[in-house]
Amino acid sequence: MSRGRKNPIDKFRAVLFEKAEEKTLTTNEYQQLVRYRDAFTQSLEDPFISDTEMRDYLMFTYRISESQAYRDLANIRILLGNVKNAGKEWIRYMVVEGLKKQYRDADNAGRIKEAIMALKELAKYNRLDKEDSIDFDWDKIIPVDWEAVTDVTVLGGKPVENLEKEINELYKKYRDDIEVEDIEYKEVTEDE
Repeated sequence: MSRGRKNPIDKFRAVLFEKAEEKTLTTNEYQQLVRYRDAFTQSLEDPFISDTEMRDYLMFTYRISESQAYRDLANIRILLGNVKNAGKEWIRYMVVEGLKKQYRDADNAGRIKEAIMALKELAKYNRLDKEDSIDFDWDKIIPVDWEAVTDVTVLGGKPVENLEKEINELYKKYRDDIEVEDIEYKEVTEDE
């Protein structure tokens, strides 16, 4: 990316949920912004929509290529995070709150067995029946100070006499075996 050019992700982040001015975004950037907003809305409506389904939705709705749809998905994850993880955290929260309510209701009604079962499930869900993981003292890890060398004797090898000559001879010997194949390619522009 050339110097002085603003990263497109940063540009989108600044206007993602605000009214984008025509002056600040190019036509292609504005179309991308519309796709990002739509994909985010779709993710909120169905947090468990798969990437494949979202890709297909973007391709069908906006008539974009598969690779562009995947790039859009990657940028959406960068800009907005993964909605699936937020949904999972919400479900975890709801399970804990439900178990706590079940315990309170059973305790207030004097149903001891139900209260104990709710506490048992709450403890199990929060993995209180397992030992806590041991915190490792990361400060005690001392990285090895490696120094790159070209001397093969360091590894127990024998040095090669006249190394340059040997390299040139091997190159001449095997250069005819090297096959270079021209392939067709498509020039990719920035907005693709």
